[in-house]
Amino acid sequence: MSESPKERNIHRLLERQLRKLHPDYPDIPEWMNPFLEAVSESYQHYDNDRLLMERAMKISSDELWEKKRELSAISEQQSSVLESLRAVLSQLVPDGETLHHQDLNAIVDSLQDEISKRHLAESQKTQSEERMLGIMSDLNLGMAEYDMKGTLRAVQPRFAEIFHCKPEDMIGREESFFQRMEPFQNEQQSEQLFRFSYARESFEAPLLTKDGQVIWLLCSTSPVYDAAHQISGGVMVVFDITARKHMESELIEARRAAEAGLEVRKSILANVSHELRTPVNAIVGMSSLLANTKLDSEQTAFVQTLKFSSDGLIVLIDDLLDVSRIESGKMELESIPFSISDVFNAVQKLHEMRAKDKGVQFLMSIDASLHRFYLGDPHRLGQVLNNLVGNAIKFTQHGYVKVKAHCLLDDSHDQVVQICVEDTGIGISPERQQAVFLEFSQEDSSTTRKFGGTGLGLTISRKLVELMGGELHLSSEKGKGTLFEFSMRLHKTAEPTVQVMDECLDLKAMRILLVEDNEINQYLATVLLQSWNASVDACLNGEEALTKLKKEKYDLVLMDLQMPILDGFNTTIQIRRDLNLSIPILALTANALSGERDRCLEIGMNGYVSKPFQPERLYQEIRHFLPDYSK
Repeated sequence: MSESPKERNIHRLLERQLRKLHPDYPDIPEWMNPFLEAVSESYQHYDNDRLLMERAMKISSDELWEKKRELSAISEQQSSVLESLRAVLSQLVPDGETLHHQDLNAIVDSLQDEISKRHLAESQKTQSEERMLGIMSDLNLGMAEYDMKGTLRAVQPRFAEIFHCKPEDMIGREESFFQRMEPFQNEQQSEQLFRFSYARESFEAPLLTKDGQVIWLLCSTSPVYDAAHQISGGVMVVFDITARKHMESELIEARRAAEAGLEVRKSILANVSHELRTPVNAIVGMSSLLANTKLDSEQTAFVQTLKFSSDGLIVLIDDLLDVSRIESGKMELESIPFSISDVFNAVQKLHEMRAKDKGVQFLMSIDASLHRFYLGDPHRLGQVLNNLVGNAIKFTQHGYVKVKAHCLLDDSHDQVVQICVEDTGIGISPERQQAVFLEFSQEDSSTTRKFGGTGLGLTISRKLVELMGGELHLSSEKGKGTLFEFSMRLHKTAEPTVQVMDECLDLKAMRILLVEDNEINQYLATVLLQSWNASVDACLNGEEALTKLKKEKYDLVLMDLQMPILDGFNTTIQIRRDLNLSIPILALTANALSGERDRCLEIGMNGYVSKPFQPERLYQEIRHFLPDYSK
């Protein structure tokens, strides 16, 4: 009989399987018992392991519950921290993508990244501010910041230094701390008051420092904005311009002194010119009258010498006046048709006798390719040539003086003409070649004593050449001679129509009132006018002239300008305004300064003749006012 499962000690799970699988159970062959016992033992071990596992799981479950409770508390804390971090990050990075992260590490990383960026930006800002402050310090600029109440809240050291204060002493100061200089309070100045502006402005302001010193500041202001882009104050940058203002003041005083000096110089020139021209006019006029009388050969030579000397005086006076005109910018060139050949001929006639007397060969040549007539100022060109030729003959004891003109460039409308004046005279040393162009300067002091002259000729010549668009060049070697040359562009023009001069100077019984306070010049003018068949009444001043004009009728008034009692200007004004007369008035004066002619025309005169004058020039001016004269 077979053993029962209990007797065999078979595990219940194995017995259940055997019941399902073996139909004869519990009758099982004996040989299977060892196998069944081994399987049953395995099941038993399994049960033991399961019980151990269940016991372990129970213990673990209790532990996990406790851990879960702890983790839940930690999770709540983490959520709170996350919310706080999101709030901080939302302020640092508005609308940032990191706000959607639930990972604490990601948020912390983002926050650390943002903090790093902020630190870098702050560092760069600090470096930039330090660099800017360094630049401002190098430029001596001071800067301060103030709030909307006008109270200083930040002061850069240089700003305080300008006001002789310390930065900490200025913090909290208001605009009233700065005082404006008292002498400027009641003056109409273009400078503005010192003030804390909240706009972009620049202005200059005089101020008193803490210790009472006067300073001038160039101030520049700009607004400061808060986070909401609202103006929260202003910033001011100042630069100390006291030295510049002092310099400007000195320059103004120097300019006033210079202008006063120019007025004095002008007055002296006017007086000297008047006093020189008055007697020279008598010499020139009397020489002309004397030359028209019957003279023997010796007397003719005397008259020619007298005329040559008077012409030299006129050149000297004109040189002084030309310097004044050029310096004042009132030298104007004419633009009339002229021939270089005519200019050369006039220069040759003036200087050939002197060259002949010295035994110096005087040669003049004109290139055949030159156009016959140009537009320009023949009188000023002649003046330049007369100066250069006169100097060349003066400083040449033997040899020659050559003057030549030739064409450098020719086109359909213009020609560039070069003129050279060459001599074999004493020459000029290299170190003095530029000095000879200065006013009142010659090669050395002995030159003036030996050869004479004022030293103005070359100065005037250079400036006249420059006005004509050229440049006067000099090359010379001491003891071997000198070469002056200049070129100018001249516009070609047709031959001008020539006005035929009257063979007989006849004023056809024209009634002329002569107003002249110098009795010699009055006599000279009267003789000249009467020689031209004019009827002349003379008076010594403007009052006498007004009396005569009220009683008599005249065809013309010759009016001196500088006269006692009533001068020519005021006399003319009263003739036009009070007497309401349109009679022609011709200024006949020794005043020849620039602007004098314009002044005469402005007050109502009709023409202007300066003394000394050639009789023919006076006649040509008067004949324009003949009743039957037509141009």
